[in-house]
Amino acid sequence: MEWATVPVTYFPVATQHQLRKNQQRISGKPYARYFRPELRLRAEVLPALERPMSATDALPLRDVNALLDPGYHRVENGFCELRDGSAYVASLVPFSGATGEMYQWWFWWHAVESERYTLWYPHNHVAVRPLDRSVLTAPGLTHEQRYVGTTHHVDEYIGPDFVRVAIRFVDPAELGLDTSRFAAAGIVGHACARVRLIGTPAEVVTMIHLARRTDRGIEQRSRYWIGHDVRLRGFGASLRVGRWPWLTRRLAGERIGYEQFLHDQIEFTHLSEFLPDLWREFGQLAEAPEVRASSSTRAPIGARPR
Repeated sequence: MEWATVPVTYFPVATQHQLRKNQQRISGKPYARYFRPELRLRAEVLPALERPMSATDALPLRDVNALLDPGYHRVENGFCELRDGSAYVASLVPFSGATGEMYQWWFWWHAVESERYTLWYPHNHVAVRPLDRSVLTAPGLTHEQRYVGTTHHVDEYIGPDFVRVAIRFVDPAELGLDTSRFAAAGIVGHACARVRLIGTPAEVVTMIHLARRTDRGIEQRSRYWIGHDVRLRGFGASLRVGRWPWLTRRLAGERIGYEQFLHDQIEFTHLSEFLPDLWREFGQLAEAPEVRASSSTRAPIGARPR
């Protein structure tokens, strides 16, 4: 039995205009039939949108390996403002009929051209620009190696706000996750990153997406810490910035937490509805067939063949 869903009705005016632009851009693309403006949310998520969760149920970043334990946390869907003014978001989205390979494939395939990126959230996604485009089609790489260790510049709307961010995809171990536990925990895909605002050197978001195998497919468990661990990056180094709660609340806080939670739920619920079909039509025709190498022959995540 599928989950009960309700239609999304929150479309800020700027995103209404963006939808029409995206409809024109994607016309004629071979995957245009997957551009579906009708968005839905699972009904069971609605109570989590009505009020912030208790901050006492937020997962501390230092305890991130609790995501590898069996079962679920007390709050899997919610948002809140933490004591230091930063924002915390937890989000759970099931993907019926999907596999880890489909999930990993999506995270590089959508970045080949911006029109693909708009499939994910037709109203809010504008553009994606990988800094290293060659890795998307280079021979001999696995799915993960096509995005882990790379940075994508992304233009999108988070609620009514237009943002330009740089998403630096990292090996999950960089964020403290014990990757040796992934197999036992059923983790079959991931997209973990540090995110900065374009035009600044400050990484302000830690983002974790973990795809866990279920008896119906996979489920994505996500966590965002926004403004909690601000670092300046430059010349290959990273410098942690001291915390100023008044500034953090302006950059993050409760409102940003709410908008990020809603954005995550909408875009990934939407993706879950067409990913298996999209994969069956285009996954076998990927730009570089070598990415389908078996897991037993994969190089370490982030490695590049000589």
